[in-house]
Amino acid sequence: MRKGRVIKIAIVALILATGAGALALARFTPSGGDFHGSPVPPLFGDAQLAAVHDPLKAAEARGHKVAKSWLDAHPVTSDEEFAAWAVQALGAPAGGKAPEKELAQLKALSAHRDAAGVTAATWLEAHGKKQPWKIFRKETEPFITATTYDATKQALKDALDLGATLQAAAKTRYARPSPYQADPSVNALNQAKFAGQTRQSYPSKHTVLAGAALALLTPLQPHRTEEYDWMADEIAFSRLYAGGHYLSDLTAGAFLGTLVGDYERRKAGLAG
Repeated sequence: MRKGRVIKIAIVALILATGAGALALARFTPSGGDFHGSPVPPLFGDAQLAAVHDPLKAAEARGHKVAKSWLDAHPVTSDEEFAAWAVQALGAPAGGKAPEKELAQLKALSAHRDAAGVTAATWLEAHGKKQPWKIFRKETEPFITATTYDATKQALKDALDLGATLQAAAKTRYARPSPYQADPSVNALNQAKFAGQTRQSYPSKHTVLAGAALALLTPLQPHRTEEYDWMADEIAFSRLYAGGHYLSDLTAGAFLGTLVGDYERRKAGLAG
């Protein structure tokens, strides 16, 4: 059988297993389903992702609005000035240290975990921080100028680095314990791994990085918004399913990440 035929069959099988959104990953896996050397498992379905989609999009929209207002008022700024403002703009979690309704949501998910979901959540935790966004960025190359591509590549690197720094600063400042520390019955997938450690969950690093990437990449290829959103939803839901974050941790991450992405986009001269 010809190699091209094998690849096509593998891609079709992956799509059938995980939904049409899996094509976003399959395009970059010529070995027939491996992603950075790791087989792509069936991921979460649309019905599950509905729990995070609208809250994330609302946080993203608020982030764009807040970022524009501040950046318009501060056309000449520094990373340090922006960082101080962004962490303050995030604010403390509205639900407090252990929001009861969100804790109940995590317990309900924990009670209905299955092997497939655990595999999906574990895979997304391992691969969902930076790798998908670098792949999506590479795919923009044929559609934009070389200058814009180089600027986007650097801006995404800077945004992911700055996002990682700011989420750590925000976690220290707002000190919300991870949900499984507030209530061990959440039975988080990584609970044993971090036993005895102090862990903060607000905001989610995964969604900070996703929010920053979306802010940078979506304007370049707006027709792929649904594809980018699907990946962000998969990553975010995995954190709920695993019991590592409250929903408000995820939306806080999307908000902070959007601020970072808009800042780096403007700094790189990509904002029109």
